[in-house]
Amino acid sequence: MGNIRQLDETLSNMIAAGEVVENMASVIKELCENAIDAQAKQIDIQLKEAGLKEIRVFDDGDGMDEDDLNLAFKRHATSKIKTHHDLHHIASLGFRGEALPSIGSVAHVEIESSPTDEPGHKRIIRNNQVIESSAGQAKKGTHILVKHLFYNTPARLKHLKSEQKELSLIVEHVNKLALSHPNIAFKLTNNKKVLLKTAGDGHVLKILHQIYPIDIIKNLLPFEAKNQYFSIHGYIAKPYYNRSSKHHMMLFVNRRLFRNDRLTNAVMRAIKTYLPVHKYPILYLNITVDPLLIDVNIHPQKLDVKFSESQALERLITDTLNNTISTVEHISEMPFSKEKREQKTMDFSSLDEQTPQEEKDTATQSPASKANTTQGNSKPSTEPPKRTLPHLDYIGQLHGTYLLFQNEKGMYVMDQHAAAERIRYETYLNKMSQESTHQTTLLTPLEIKLSNHEMTAYKTIKPTLETMGLDTEVSNQTTLNIKGVPSWFRKNLEQAYAETMIKTLLEEDALNIEDIVDQLAKDLSCKHSIRGNTYINKHEVTKLIKDLNACQNPYTCPHGRPTIKHMSLYELENMFERIQS
Repeated sequence: MGNIRQLDETLSNMIAAGEVVENMASVIKELCENAIDAQAKQIDIQLKEAGLKEIRVFDDGDGMDEDDLNLAFKRHATSKIKTHHDLHHIASLGFRGEALPSIGSVAHVEIESSPTDEPGHKRIIRNNQVIESSAGQAKKGTHILVKHLFYNTPARLKHLKSEQKELSLIVEHVNKLALSHPNIAFKLTNNKKVLLKTAGDGHVLKILHQIYPIDIIKNLLPFEAKNQYFSIHGYIAKPYYNRSSKHHMMLFVNRRLFRNDRLTNAVMRAIKTYLPVHKYPILYLNITVDPLLIDVNIHPQKLDVKFSESQALERLITDTLNNTISTVEHISEMPFSKEKREQKTMDFSSLDEQTPQEEKDTATQSPASKANTTQGNSKPSTEPPKRTLPHLDYIGQLHGTYLLFQNEKGMYVMDQHAAAERIRYETYLNKMSQESTHQTTLLTPLEIKLSNHEMTAYKTIKPTLETMGLDTEVSNQTTLNIKGVPSWFRKNLEQAYAETMIKTLLEEDALNIEDIVDQLAKDLSCKHSIRGNTYINKHEVTKLIKDLNACQNPYTCPHGRPTIKHMSLYELENMFERIQS
């Protein structure tokens, strides 16, 4: 007898459950997606002990008759697709028919459903087997109860996080489900405490207002654009309101929550110099596309999505977000501000009854978001509108590091090193983004020492070095000779610039050339700008301000740190108790 045997259905379902059901949040995701596919208008999620003890999901969707209910817990039983053609035109969130049998194999399940307001049918499931059948209550829709999750897989139960952490994952996912389907009213409770309740009136801003503080909502920038293949719209917070993880970058395609590293990188390219290192934006981005151009069948939980024409989508996202961010001033207030804030409420009465894709929030929409709307094969302009600093009168220098200014709005403090970095960064980026035609030939070649494996990799970067104006040749196994450099290299820094350029290209060879050039510009600008504790005269300050004003983004250094901060007269007077609070 051979060693190969077919797994029985129970074991197959448990293996499938290991891919589909990771924790309570994944159970809720699958059940809510089924409710959404069933055209539900209201979804009520009730938890006990973050779902570990009990998960209840009520919906008012289409419901199931007795025949459908008998098939619902069979593997690969689905109403979503019927032919090969359907697999390439997936418009539903679920389609594999694995969710209910996977849940039923690792939990005790009770399900009650009716397609009408007449009494429906109820089933009690154990190990995906019906152990009890009875009549249900007279209510259209479906009610599912999940208890004792992972009762028969103790290893999975052991590796669950703390109750509060698991609850936070659930809240995060229900938030995103509500954002992707703002026309559905969601209610989430844990131990009878309401954690989220949405109106289902189609307004994304109202849902965002329930998730984030009012200060963030008031600093959301709307955007909208399209090209030949894709249409995008959404909101991005001003860079000052950032987060330490990518979880707040919420990406949806055809109302499906998804993740895609290339699109995440496209977002970061658009705002990379506005954010500090290791910080990420708050972003709601919805993509509309023909289902033929996406593949949602590459991940057991349908989280990853592949795009055809992905480069066109990346360009659209990068250009649109860059243009949106580039239209607003980013001079942030001092963090110790005592200024009275605006009322902690927001008026949504100006929002018309409209679908999320048409939602523009005309009361707050910036001119940039309107300008970003493109037609046909066109794409957003890659040249954002020019912004300038306000008029500033120089006061003096503090500790050889900070420059003090004033105007009618109050006091401004500038970090001279950050400002010099921004100036040099944009200069270098502009020079290196163009093919170098001006080169300085060196009378005496410079020597760059490399390791043997770096010398091996040098052959792959030599064409790029030539394009950027660096003339190199191999001297021996560990030495490069630099015979010519770009004319923009600073005098007496040719060695340092050439070495930085070569080392950056060698270390970042996995990136595309735009990312490499950007990183190189950052490195050069940081290493050779005005340092702190360096005193400069008024003439040098005037030139610094003039050069900073000429930058596309004068508000942050290349690494996202602010170049300038503002403190209003009101804040100053309030700090010295000249104003009654």
